[in-house]
Amino acid sequence: MVTAIVTIVIFLVMITLHEFGHFIMAKTVGVKVLEFSVGMGPAIFKRQGTETLYSVRVFPIGGYCKLEGEDGDSDDPSAFSNQKLWKRFLVVSAGAVFNLILGFILFVIIVGMTGPFLSNTVGKVDERSYLAQSGVVAGDKIIAIDGHKINFYDDIALYTGEFSEDTEFDLTVKRNGEKLKFKLKPSVNVTTVTYDRNSASYTDTINGITEQYTRSFDEGVIPEAYIGKEVTTTRCIIGFEPLVVDVTARNILPQAWHYTGYIARSIFMALGEMFTGETGLDNVSGPVGVAGVVSEAVNSGTNHRESFINILFIVAMLTVNLGIFNLLPLPALDGGRLFFMLIELVRGKPVPPEKEGVVHAIGLLLLLALAVVICFNDILKLIG
Repeated sequence: MVTAIVTIVIFLVMITLHEFGHFIMAKTVGVKVLEFSVGMGPAIFKRQGTETLYSVRVFPIGGYCKLEGEDGDSDDPSAFSNQKLWKRFLVVSAGAVFNLILGFILFVIIVGMTGPFLSNTVGKVDERSYLAQSGVVAGDKIIAIDGHKINFYDDIALYTGEFSEDTEFDLTVKRNGEKLKFKLKPSVNVTTVTYDRNSASYTDTINGITEQYTRSFDEGVIPEAYIGKEVTTTRCIIGFEPLVVDVTARNILPQAWHYTGYIARSIFMALGEMFTGETGLDNVSGPVGVAGVVSEAVNSGTNHRESFINILFIVAMLTVNLGIFNLLPLPALDGGRLFFMLIELVRGKPVPPEKEGVVHAIGLLLLLALAVVICFNDILKLIG
């Protein structure tokens, strides 16, 4: 029940804010708004403003902003269809922009609540790694991997996640204001962890050289299911510990901005992999899959604060996803409408509304079919 409520609230907040973006921008540029609704279905609350009907509807699964002349011609001079191109462009794009702004604000809160963060500056080099052999030292700031710009620590994982032990890559660092470039291979790291109630014993091997150590934890940190078990993982690593940086008024906004950009880049990389066939629909989740992720977030924290941070992180990722997805030039999405506006800009006149409407209708049917397939896959995963 908690998971269901949290999931509904998450989608309601994201979609309502998206529609509010359309609403506030329409009001700003002088477009008449007929109705702004929170929720769908029969109305349980209505209030008529000067020109806009404000309503709350029974099903908390979305919302909408209805504009005068949105779907066709209108004699009203304040209708959407009668506005200049730049005004219509701002109104349509505002929803996605508000989602991206929400994601950024949430990341500001998350960074502030989680305290010190990992940077892309090398704090300590593991002497067993190829990184140490290449000449990289503590204090070097990693700024690029294979030509990809590195803004913060998570970017490193984004561009090295598919590396194998045979991969050879370029690493660019900044040292004392000078850029240095190295060519190296990832190091193979095999870690075996044996869990006790309040501690974990590690056997850590990098390139055949083994180190052993033990870490102590507070009561309840180690999940009950792990106690008494041995877990072995094999991965390819660069071979360094990042420098930990305290959160300050100076770096909290850049860090939140990097998080937002990181999620956006991850989305575009995933879309590229789907386009090339590297990733299938099995790796895409809809509302059912999101509910499963929310359930994990609610139950994963060792206290309410951690669970709350986990949920905030999910909302931030989802709202950035929603913003990016809506800007894609696909029919029935805001990005599809923006695409037709770009065609209008090039042609000097709009595409006939009836033709654009047909394209959006077909696109909507395809998106609904895709949503059904994704939900079916999500259900199969849950059953599995």
